[in-house]
Amino acid sequence: MLPEEDRWLTDAMDRRLRDSTQSAGQLRSRARELRAEAEQSHVQGIRNAALALAERYEQTAAARLSA
Repeated sequence: MLPEEDRWLTDAMDRRLRDSTQSAGQLRSRARELRAEAEQSHVQGIRNAALALAERYEQTAAARLSA
């Protein structure tokens, strides 16, 4: 879990994803790429960050599909 003082970073990423013009398919494709990168990383911090970002891409894609 991210400390409260660092949440600005995830909030900024959420805004950026929400305001992007990428289609749901493009967002899901990027999420797959991030998961593949996470699988190949031997650094736990990088792996965790890539997986968290992939989840945000998936959430944004799902929101676009339901809109």
